[in-house]
Amino acid sequence: MPVEIAGFAQALVRCLDFETVHPKELEDALSHAREPLTLSLVEPCADPPLIRSGTPFEHLAFVQQGVVVPWQYPHAELGAPFLIGEHEFLMKAERWVGSYSAVTEAVIVDIPINTMRSIVEAIPRVRERMHELVMRRLARFYWTSLATTGTPPSRVAAALVSRLALDGADFDQDRRIEVKQKDLARLTTMSRSAVADGLAELVRTGAVQLDEGGQARFGGLILVPDVEHLKNAAFAEVRDRTIVGLVEQARED
Repeated sequence: MPVEIAGFAQALVRCLDFETVHPKELEDALSHAREPLTLSLVEPCADPPLIRSGTPFEHLAFVQQGVVVPWQYPHAELGAPFLIGEHEFLMKAERWVGSYSAVTEAVIVDIPINTMRSIVEAIPRVRERMHELVMRRLARFYWTSLATTGTPPSRVAAALVSRLALDGADFDQDRRIEVKQKDLARLTTMSRSAVADGLAELVRTGAVQLDEGGQARFGGLILVPDVEHLKNAAFAEVRDRTIVGLVEQARED
């Protein structure tokens, strides 16, 4: 289904990649594109996926409505408005890296690569913003990898840092994180009781506080007095079990 440029520009500027762009500015950039935008109504489906890893990368996918999930674990839910394909676009990839499925009815607009090139040439700050968002997500994935192994405190700490990294705030003091216990369970692949034990230990060591008064009761708001302290808690397991062992082995050799 063809897409009207004016209406699409209004929708696209709600996406993080375009949040500093005025709709008229985006309309002008889109008007110079030669390839049409295509809109599709997608039904929720696990397989075949909406996007399959290894297929030719010919367009970016803008999730205008609905929720799309990448095939990874722990899973992430990409709710509208969200642009899929920035990483492949910035890396000039020839094929999709990941696979994605719609888990709700979704409205997807395909943006041809050449059209996106026209946009970033006309509005250079769009490319800069894309790069910033991709780097934040890569940072989050780094911390999420630590959140799936180790002791409950180290896993919960890494999951919390991953949330800060996604906002580019994984440094400094007095950070606030709003997160549900079920999301921490998903990120750490642990039960809620194990998450509660991990949080309790982080509270005990002063890495986090669970409300304004420092009470050890989880209500969805976590205060981080010092992110460096929280990172040390996240690194504890890999440092003590892996890095120290490798250093000792090197000394013996």
